[in-house]
Amino acid sequence: MTDPRPSQGPGVIVLAAYRPDPELFRLQLSSIRDQTRTDFRCLIGADGGADDIRRLVLEIVGDDPRFEVLGWDDNRGFYLNFERLLEAVPPEVTWVALSDQDDRWYPTKLETLVPHLDTHDLVTAQARVVAWPSDRVLRATTGRRVVPTRDLLFENQVTGSLSVIRTSLLTAALPFPRLNTVTQLHDHWLAMCAATHGGWTVVDLVVQDYVQHGKNLVGEVSAVNPPWTPSRSLRRWAALADQYEGGHSPTSMLRVGRTLSFGWRKLMLDALTVRTGLTTDVIGPPAAAIQRARHLDDLRVILYGLRSPNIAAGVVATFVAGLPGSFLRSRRASTTTPPGAGTVRFGEPR
Repeated sequence: MTDPRPSQGPGVIVLAAYRPDPELFRLQLSSIRDQTRTDFRCLIGADGGADDIRRLVLEIVGDDPRFEVLGWDDNRGFYLNFERLLEAVPPEVTWVALSDQDDRWYPTKLETLVPHLDTHDLVTAQARVVAWPSDRVLRATTGRRVVPTRDLLFENQVTGSLSVIRTSLLTAALPFPRLNTVTQLHDHWLAMCAATHGGWTVVDLVVQDYVQHGKNLVGEVSAVNPPWTPSRSLRRWAALADQYEGGHSPTSMLRVGRTLSFGWRKLMLDALTVRTGLTTDVIGPPAAAIQRARHLDDLRVILYGLRSPNIAAGVVATFVAGLPGSFLRSRRASTTTPPGAGTVRFGEPR
């Protein structure tokens, strides 16, 4: 039996919300309400308390029955907030669109993207990048493009807020794999699930404004942030070590470097292998090397990244920074780790 065609069925929009700016939230909800395709429910995940968000939703969309707030008292962050929302998607719907709380969708976004799910598990598009509150255009398009799966593993080309997925993809995607790192991103994980299942594509049309306001958890451009400098990068690295390792000793910073680069990619590959029987050789040598996680393999991964035209130099630099930590981890594992230790869990059963 074939899956139903998403273009002919109803869908769900999942919107992750946490202390939204009222004006930006108003613009986003209004743009969703005014979509030309109307056969959807919008599930709004209120992370860390729902009362204020319910009040805002009522003010913005009134008694529109398509909008529903799901509130949780605990604050779990956007990654696990999206997981909880996707777990709440009814099985009878055929497609899911992901939404941030502070963008602006163009009226035909859903009408444009959903039909492409008839032939792909995930479809994403382009956005115009604008600064808030000036509305200054920072970039006319996000420039997303389809790349080989091995390159997608290195550098994500899928932004969740620009994407729609087939509901059937959730069978492989849930629960989300867990790793204590800032690079743990729901859209990268969904992209890898789609790339190794029913495929993904990019519609080269601008379907929304991607709003940059200086407080974005995952931003698009640095125009609204201070310019990069080595000292600022080092401070950021130390701050991540404080957050995820409880301190910024040299060893802690090495561990964070490895987790940011090799660790997150390996976790995704391990999860896909367990759930789907994926053989990383199908993706290509870089994926197999990341999964084996040996010294020479780590170097091969970096060399591949340097050669690929689809991988930015900054992403390769992240892997270079993670190389000492990867060496330290594998050396300790070979001398001190008992069999079966150090396994990263993929999440609780759905």
